Amino acid sequence: MNYYLFTIEYDGTDFYGWAKQKNQPTIQGEIEKAISKVARNSKFRIVGASKTDSGVHAKDQKAWVELNFKPNILGFLSALNKTLPLGITIKKIKEINKDFRVRNCRKKTYIYVIKLKETNVFENRFYFFANYEINVFKLKEALDLFIGKHNFLNFSGLKKQELEMIETIRTIDFLNLETFKNKLNITFQAKGFIRYQIRMIMGACLAYSRDKITLKDIKDTLELKRQKLPFIANPEGLTLKKIDY
Repeated sequence: MNYYLFTIEYDGTDFYGWAKQKNQPTIQGEIEKAISKVARNSKFRIVGASKTDSGVHAKDQKAWVELNFKPNILGFLSALNKTLPLGITIKKIKEINKDFRVRNCRKKTYIYVIKLKETNVFENRFYFFANYEINVFKLKEALDLFIGKHNFLNFSGLKKQELEMIETIRTIDFLNLETFKNKLNITFQAKGFIRYQIRMIMGACLAYSRDKITLKDIKDTLELKRQKLPFIANPEGLTLKKIDY
């Protein structure tokens, strides 16, 4: 068998996330279809580095790919990209060792973009448009609560059966809000994130910035003193920006 690292970018708007699902278009599913068409009767296996949610984008998704043949990399890359649907591109294919662990990265960087005014039809898929006033000071105040090591159980979309297998104690190493004239960029960095974690954090912080909840509500939720908050930010603002090994 032969092993490769795929670097992939995609507009997640038209797809139900990374992970393959029955009867739904997904990023992994479309890549598997493309390989099956380009290399008929081949056997292969794909493992993604990050299971992005439905509607979430990526500039630097990684995938570990096992093939039962050794392709001409440039030709294989070109053929796959001609076969993939609009919105998905494999930027690079690199040969790797079998024991490379694609999910064991050093850090993942996500960015959440909020547009404050002046929508742009050519960019609408890649930011969340806030059609309301955001108190940026309060937004940053709430975001700062999540920096460091916490149990993010109440800021995850994990199902009950998944809790036995997935660790909810995580460390956010870097969380920064940058303000521009017409938009806000919020950057998250950690070794790994749980399903919906960033979107639920953003949902709670935006709710606080609009005086829908108190800072104590967020603190108590994070410290597991109360149930989950009923807020989750829209997926279109979120992009997997970079994975570092």
